Amino acid sequence: MAPDQRREQLLDTALEIINTAGVAAVSVDAVAKAAGVTRPVVYGQFTDANHILRDLLRREGDRALAEVNATLPADITDADPVDTFTHVAHGFFTAVVANPQRWRSILLPVDGIPPPVRTHKQRAEATIRTRFAEITRWFLRDHPDADTIDVDLLAHLLLNAMEEGGRLALNDPDTYPPDRLTAMARFLVETFFHRFR
Repeated sequence: MAPDQRREQLLDTALEIINTAGVAAVSVDAVAKAAGVTRPVVYGQFTDANHILRDLLRREGDRALAEVNATLPADITDADPVDTFTHVAHGFFTAVVANPQRWRSILLPVDGIPPPVRTHKQRAEATIRTRFAEITRWFLRDHPDADTIDVDLLAHLLLNAMEEGGRLALNDPDTYPPDRLTAMARFLVETFFHRFR
């Protein structure tokens, strides 16, 4: 097997381990056994379990970020803020349900992740919060009270609400399907933006 293919196979195996046994179960030995290879094969690609987790979450995080970015309009000049955030929320919740293994690895509680991996996860979250804040500032740019709104805190709260919705969808997709979660996200955003219209 080519080195790139082997690397992807081992990362896929680690993702499966996270989804069946949790992040703490990922080790060089566990990945080797689950992939049906020897430990030296794993060490040929990764230095240790943290390296596996870091590369796995980078890969899955990049793919997840691409899914979220695909929901953002390229041009928000004439976009409606409620429709825009609703579209993003629906795209996010739909992606979570469509790719549960990916999103379980991303929506893990931060405390359950080793420090090097936690740093990468926090950077990805900061990128999304920054984008939410930029979009919100754009939508509020002409509002006379725009300077009184803590847009950074709002972006943080929006991201936390979406992440919690994602966890609900992963843990109980029948009770919390994307449409139900999207309706609540729309209600929250409508409530905020109607206050500032």
